[in-house]
Amino acid sequence: MKTSHLNMHPATANEDEASFDGLVQKLVEKALLNVSEPLIETVVERVITRKIADDTDHTMEIEEAALLVKKSKQTVYAYCSQGKIPFHKSGSRNIFFRKELIEWLRSNR
Repeated sequence: MKTSHLNMHPATANEDEASFDGLVQKLVEKALLNVSEPLIETVVERVITRKIADDTDHTMEIEEAALLVKKSKQTVYAYCSQGKIPFHKSGSRNIFFRKELIEWLRSNR
């Protein structure tokens, strides 16, 4: 009685796996090429919004706050002394909460 079995060498198994992975990668790339630009923009905006939401309790000093509000450090200091921008004192330093600055930016447009 003769028995048959698959005679797979390790190299053959690795080649099959590599070609399967290559096929999957090509299918994913093809699918991504067919995704519409508005959909991509929506996904990117949601990721950015989620990232901002995750960072709302983040505290920052004057340099980072100035970058966020797109003003010079001197302007941000002036806004602080005039009570135009939300900030908190920590010793002699002005501390800003990202959430408060984002709300301030939205309300002052």
